[in-house]
Amino acid sequence: MHGKKMRINFIMIGSLLCIMWTGILVAALCGQLQTVKNLQCIVIQQMEKIGMHPFMAAGILQDRKERNEAADMIFRQNDMLKYLYSNEQRLVKVTDSTVTRLAGHFAGQNKENNLFWSTAGSIYDRSEVLFETKDENGQQAVSKEETQTQTRETTAQVEEHKASDTPISKTPVATDSKEKLQQNLHKIEKLEKSMSRSYLLKNFYITDSSTTIDNSIFQVRTLLTKSMVIKKEKKPQILIFHTHGASESFRDSKKGRKEDSIVGVGAALAKELTDTYGYRVIHDQTQYDRINGKIDRSLAYNYSCKGVTETLKKYPSIQVVIDLHRDGVGNKVKRTTVVDGKKTAQIMFFNGLSRNASGNISYLQNKNLQGNLSFSLQLKLVCMRRFQNLAKPIYLKGYRYNMHLKERFTLIELGNENNTLQEEINATKPLAMILDCVLQGKK
Repeated sequence: MHGKKMRINFIMIGSLLCIMWTGILVAALCGQLQTVKNLQCIVIQQMEKIGMHPFMAAGILQDRKERNEAADMIFRQNDMLKYLYSNEQRLVKVTDSTVTRLAGHFAGQNKENNLFWSTAGSIYDRSEVLFETKDENGQQAVSKEETQTQTRETTAQVEEHKASDTPISKTPVATDSKEKLQQNLHKIEKLEKSMSRSYLLKNFYITDSSTTIDNSIFQVRTLLTKSMVIKKEKKPQILIFHTHGASESFRDSKKGRKEDSIVGVGAALAKELTDTYGYRVIHDQTQYDRINGKIDRSLAYNYSCKGVTETLKKYPSIQVVIDLHRDGVGNKVKRTTVVDGKKTAQIMFFNGLSRNASGNISYLQNKNLQGNLSFSLQLKLVCMRRFQNLAKPIYLKGYRYNMHLKERFTLIELGNENNTLQEEINATKPLAMILDCVLQGKK
């Protein structure tokens, strides 16, 4: 009986050490000395309760050799702790309860998913993004573009594209056959019948780890039915600009040629909207990410916000704002499809939710968020009804990206750095058609 009790005590000690030691290690890596001391005291107290002398418990905690071996084992198995180790000086203070909660996911077995600690911890990191909100420098690096004081003096370099008074005769791009579109149409039909939020999010969006979903915003019926229609006028109605106009070029772009960059693609889109669909378009060609002749994206969203605000003030008739980008993927994969027999860069609509893993970001309020989401989803669905593989899932991210400036504001990633300039320009024809369909209420 006594031996059985001793075995139980040793099992309890081992389990307790495994759980609490992991918590202490993680806290130590975060530079949280006070939290470490608190956890050490808890461990010693619990060991003392089950019969271990406090001096022996303290000795185990202070064994430097054992600590290094444990750290090495964890770092080899878990990407999240590699990140913590390399960025420990950048992490702000976390509470004792946060560290203890984290330890529970890294020690022992996650019974819910039947996974051991390293895998369970990785899944927890991806789903909760615990450290993204604790990384002060990392968070500031992303958010400062929208929060810091604007100091760069710039005048927006705008060009107005006027629709002709003569009837429009240019032939729009050819759409795909019904046979090719069958799968797309089935998805849309299922969404419209079910009005299911989970089906919507699973099949039409990619959610970045920097954000979380607010169910109150993703009301399917509202997103599908909110009117985005505008009446065509002789005054400017559409603004196209480029937050990263200087830094986003393509595989065959000539260095320094603005027309070979995303700005040149924006000019092609403006021309298509004007010549084929009869809109008056303002194209802002300002390179908001070029400071004193050098590429500097750190405050580009601040500067583009100022420039766009000035343009909207000058042209109050503008109802649609497009921040046109190309994506950056850092590999050799290029996003292409075939439209009307031509290689064409794929389109990805993008939304900022002003929301991180902890909830809404109070300093990035957006009264137009519902309109932004409706606009991008309706654009995506119109595209799916006409082109088999042109539109990628809508990408959701945590910050605001100036989308608060207009209800019909969309950020578009057109291909990536591996596409050719011609593939990008080819994409402007179907993109203009998609925009016109939504703005004129055509499904």
